[in-house]
Amino acid sequence: MNAIIARALIELLVSLELSDEESISVEASAALAEDAATSLGALSDTERAELISTIAQMAEEAGDEDRRQVLVDLPEGLGLTE
Repeated sequence: MNAIIARALIELLVSLELSDEESISVEASAALAEDAATSLGALSDTERAELISTIAQMAEEAGDEDRRQVLVDLPEGLGLTE
């Protein structure tokens, strides 16, 4: 179940990043991503590595180039690689 929840969160964050300002404000999108990054900061090193691996797998599976690029950039944007 954890993998399903992780994928759902990642999909939500990617959709926020790809949304236009008419759908959701830039400020709201940034605040939600920042909240997620803060929460994910509590992950252990093992959990962090698993999440990064899941994101990489999702990037490989992405059919859309924009979505793939957001996924590639996501670990760094969420502070998972620090």
